[in-house]
Amino acid sequence: MVLSVSSMAVLAVFFAGVLAFADKKLKVKENPKIEEINNLLPGINCGACGFLSCHDFAEHIVTEGADIGKCRVVSEETREKLFEMMGEKETERYPKLALIHCAARIENKKIEADYKGVKTCSGANLVFGGGMACKYGCLGLGDCVRVCPFDAICVEEGLAKVDLEKCTGCGKCISACPRGIIKLEEKRYEKLFYVACSSFDTVIRTREVCSAGCIACGICVKLDPEGGYFEVKNNLSKPDYAKQDNPEKIETIKEKCPTKVIKEG
Repeated sequence: MVLSVSSMAVLAVFFAGVLAFADKKLKVKENPKIEEINNLLPGINCGACGFLSCHDFAEHIVTEGADIGKCRVVSEETREKLFEMMGEKETERYPKLALIHCAARIENKKIEADYKGVKTCSGANLVFGGGMACKYGCLGLGDCVRVCPFDAICVEEGLAKVDLEKCTGCGKCISACPRGIIKLEEKRYEKLFYVACSSFDTVIRTREVCSAGCIACGICVKLDPEGGYFEVKNNLSKPDYAKQDNPEKIETIKEKCPTKVIKEG
């Protein structure tokens, strides 16, 4: 028995030595530029770039020429360094902001049942919308808050709110929202106007379930028929973000909205 144990120990040491030797000789050395770029990336692995991690993104930048600009988290100075390292020039980009396309706080929502289930938006959405009459509005249970790596979202009075100073546009909140009311929108001009509603319900239904929803009255279109800043489609007003070059005019339209659903981001 002692001989058997001794033999196994010798074999274990032998194979460990073989593996260590093979690891040293056969190891593929990583391109040092990958590590250099990875060290400049934020390291939070938010996934906004579309890759698994910052290191994975760095690998694809070096080996496949992935677009450096896909990282929305790094500072302008760091982004310039990255482009310089790769011998590239950055094309014009616009910042992307996460906007909540709902304006309904607790006081605005019609509640049809008292939800007693798991306090998550994903859970409530599966159980008759958590008792909320509007099937498009913010459930206010904070799934978006929990996934935000930058502490840029909070819930106030049953409505998610984004701190646009902290928001990097990583998009994690978009994936977390079961109702799809959070969207990334490009800020092309000094001000960004959007419609804080996602409901396609009829006017009558909207008035029944929410006092802060878009009622598709069309005032936003009538006040500027040639500007094309807004259009009403499927009972919902939608802005054209590429045409917001006249903030004074849009501000006037915003003030005339009867439900004050046009917001500034």
